[in-house]
Amino acid sequence: MLIKLRNLFGRSNELTELNDISKVPSDSRKRKSDTLQFYSANRNIGNYLPVLAIHEMLDETLDTWNIHKSPVDWGYVHANYSRVIIGGAGLLHSVFEKFWVDLEKNCKLPITIWGIGVCLPDNDEVKGVPKEVVKRVFAKSKFANVRDELTRDFYELDSEISITACPTLVYVSNHFDVAEKRIGNRVLHSSHVDLEPNDQTPIIRDSIERAGFEYAFTPNIESAENGLNRILKLYQDTNYVVTTRLHGAIIAYAFRRPYIAISYDPKITAFHKLYGGGVCTKNPNELARALISEDFKKESNYQIELDRVREFGLIVKSAFKVE
Repeated sequence: MLIKLRNLFGRSNELTELNDISKVPSDSRKRKSDTLQFYSANRNIGNYLPVLAIHEMLDETLDTWNIHKSPVDWGYVHANYSRVIIGGAGLLHSVFEKFWVDLEKNCKLPITIWGIGVCLPDNDEVKGVPKEVVKRVFAKSKFANVRDELTRDFYELDSEISITACPTLVYVSNHFDVAEKRIGNRVLHSSHVDLEPNDQTPIIRDSIERAGFEYAFTPNIESAENGLNRILKLYQDTNYVVTTRLHGAIIAYAFRRPYIAISYDPKITAFHKLYGGGVCTKNPNELARALISEDFKKESNYQIELDRVREFGLIVKSAFKVE
C-alpha cells in the first residue's frame, strides 16, 4: 500500500540501483556478470552516468564494487570474474588513493580503465592519487581511456593513450532527444556545493535573472524523489547551463546546450579546452558579461565526439567477446 501511495503522489524511489556486491556479505553475493566494474557511489549523478553508459555500450549490466569500500575482497573477485573495469568519472581524486594502492598491489585480472579523470580542486591540499601508483596500474592495463589531456599530462601517461569525452554522452544520446532547444530563455544553474563558495550561489542566480533569463537550479545529486533521469530532464528542458560542476558542462554538452563554466578545478578548464561547446572562466564576476555575449552559444563538435566515445566502446566490447 505504501508503494502504491508513493507512486500515486509521484514519490516512488528513483535512486539509481546497481548490482553492487560490495554492499552484500560475501556469503550472500550473487554474481551476475563475468566482468566487475569499480565505481564511486555517493549519489552524484556524474558518478552513475558513465557507469550506465559503459554497460549499454557493452550490452551487459555488470556487477559493480564501490571503490569507497576498500580494501577489495580480492579472493571473491579473483574466484568469480575474468576481468575488471575501472570507470568512469573522477576516480583519480586523492580520496581514492587507498583503492588504487590496493588495486596495484593485489589485482591479478586484466584491467580496463575507461573514461576516468583526475580531480585537482583549488581547495584540496593533496592533488590526485600518487603518480607512481597510477602509472604502474596504467602500464599493466589492457585498455586505457581517459577523459582529458589534463589527466594524461598530470600522470605522464603515454602520449598515444585514448582520450575521449565522458561516456555520459552515450547514455544521454540513448535515452533523450538531444536536438538543440531553440524556444525559451531558461538557464539551469548546475552547482557543485563543495566547490562553489556559498556567497557566490545567490550572486550567480542574480546575474542570470538580471540578464533576463529564467533561473533553474540543480546540485546534480539524486534523491529518492529526484532521480537521475528526472535531473537529466532539467537539462533537456533548459536552453543554457551555468555550471561549477564538470558534469554540468558534460551533460550540457551531451544535450547540445551551450554552457558557461566557472572553474574551481582545472578539470573543467581542460574539458572546455578539448571539447568546446561553451565558454569557461575562473572568475564568477565575469558571468554577467558572459551571459549577454554570444560567445558561449557556438556550435560544438558533439557528433564527432559522441562517435569517438562509441568507437572506444566497440573496441572493448569486441575484445571481451573473443576472450
